[in-house]
Amino acid sequence: MVKIEIIIQGDPHKAIDSSIEIMRKRVIDALTEAAIEAYVTAKQFVPIRTGKLYRSIKLEKKTPFEHVVVAGHPTKERGKPYYAPFVEYGTRRMAPRPYMKIGAERAIEVIKKNL
Repeated sequence: MVKIEIIIQGDPHKAIDSSIEIMRKRVIDALTEAAIEAYVTAKQFVPIRTGKLYRSIKLEKKTPFEHVVVAGHPTKERGKPYYAPFVEYGTRRMAPRPYMKIGAERAIEVIKKNL
């Protein structure tokens, strides 16, 4: 017969809580790094004509687990780049020039690497 015993020294609840907190921090760090990578990559690949679309790209941290990279403006206002989706996805007369998709793909790579 072979017998293996695994014993947690001290309070097992503390050990579990400590492990959960370590994993939580690793997930938060990985998500933050991925969001920064998406932001930097989008800025790197966005086509620049006037610079308005480039300057509109923002990184917003909603919660430790939610980061958002935003480009453009939702409504057509004077001086605001409402055309971000036209550049990203193209139109009938213009080929797509993706910049956010590339950022998202790189963010996924960062998450896979870190988790």
